[in-house]
Amino acid sequence: MENRIIKLKSVELKNFKNVKYGKIEFKEEKHSRSNGNMFKIANILGIYGQNGSGKTSVINGLYLFKTVVSGQSLNPNFCNFISCDENYASLSFEFRITDKDEIYRVFYKFDIRKTYKSEAFEECGFYEKKDITAEVFREKLSYSKFEDEQWKKSITIMDYDMDDKDYIFRPIRNYKEVANSTEKKVGFGIAKGLSQANSTSFIFNPKTFSLLVTSFSKNSPENCKIMAILRNFVIFNVFVIQNDDLGAITSNKNIPLSFMLGDKKINMRGNIGLNLFDVSLIEMDKLNTVQKILEQINVVLNTLIPKLKIEIKNYGKETLENSKDVFKVELLTVRDNRKIPLKYESDGIKKIVSILSLLIGMYNNENILVAVDELDAGIFEYLLGEILEILSKNAKGQLIFTSHNLRALEKLNKEMVIFTTTNENNRYISLNSGKSSENLRDFYYRGIILGGQREELYDETNKYEISYAFRKAWMIGNEQN
Repeated sequence: MENRIIKLKSVELKNFKNVKYGKIEFKEEKHSRSNGNMFKIANILGIYGQNGSGKTSVINGLYLFKTVVSGQSLNPNFCNFISCDENYASLSFEFRITDKDEIYRVFYKFDIRKTYKSEAFEECGFYEKKDITAEVFREKLSYSKFEDEQWKKSITIMDYDMDDKDYIFRPIRNYKEVANSTEKKVGFGIAKGLSQANSTSFIFNPKTFSLLVTSFSKNSPENCKIMAILRNFVIFNVFVIQNDDLGAITSNKNIPLSFMLGDKKINMRGNIGLNLFDVSLIEMDKLNTVQKILEQINVVLNTLIPKLKIEIKNYGKETLENSKDVFKVELLTVRDNRKIPLKYESDGIKKIVSILSLLIGMYNNENILVAVDELDAGIFEYLLGEILEILSKNAKGQLIFTSHNLRALEKLNKEMVIFTTTNENNRYISLNSGKSSENLRDFYYRGIILGGQREELYDETNKYEISYAFRKAWMIGNEQN
């Protein structure tokens, strides 16, 4: 076991897209200290439910979380994540951190709201252009330590409110500790202005983070440690695959190769996009990385799809106008010694190729969290069930996925699956207990048809009304003027 393990425990959404309130949780089991990992968190969590019921909202929330904690600027489109009739959206995350013999619960909550960025112009007069965007205006980071067989009182590292006119952040004792000179007070003021202007987190924007770590390291090393662990985990070990990323595959534009590679000296994580419609131009270091990715995923790929492997065809070097040398390459599939461009393969194969390196990393590394929207899209349902069964039993990291394919319900136990409801104020639930031997798929179907759960699982549709609507729509479309 690694000396340090970080696991996601829960995600809580409020006023986020069509979720007024919803919470998802990984199952947690407590063990004795002799077991090593006292609080064992489940490694798989599938999200199921009808279209438009809030499944993708969880993946979007994780993507926004990664953006915020990475200190990146919010995309203006993030303002669309806020429920249309609300002023702000709130997201909360809970983690378990095991650091050698010390165990922590870490809580991070942030709120976003719509704001207007103004830009002044002077051209035949004067006017001001205002663009709507999103900003992080409240944040709170806190933790609790497990000592003497119980969780101690929660300690707040920082409670930030952009609209607080008295202090840049609270608790006041922490602010006075780190802003203990005129120079540092000015520094935090500048950091607040930068985070507001650039639509970033205040806590995790590079300026603030550097000031906090430097100041806390002397008198509050535990605060410093919690902040650094969370930030590094999110930047390097959290991977979120949204539908936007995979949409490029189905439109045959490009394939994003998400990867995690490493050895004893260096770890490489990230994303490399290759052209599917035409050859790609890449530099030598990226070419070497792609070759390493393909070598890695081919080990698993031909066990999932017999006799199939991926290779890269190098058409040679080309010098660009800026005198930089690049290589013209194309991805090919090889099966029974027949080679065809990857673009002609099914969307399911392209999707597996795109995310397989991450699943390999998640399978082998306790500190990897992968979130994938519509994992089942294009993948043969029997294969999907086999993959998820293997991951649920043996993977060390964590996987959150959404799916419409119910095959996985035959392979996962009910603690590894949550379901969306028709109640926007309680959007996610686990099913009430059935028999331990009962097929979860059948149990879910029965819940849809007969009810019996805490919340309604399905907005009922009527097949006769649907049939009539098809006929009526045809008549409207063919009315004589």
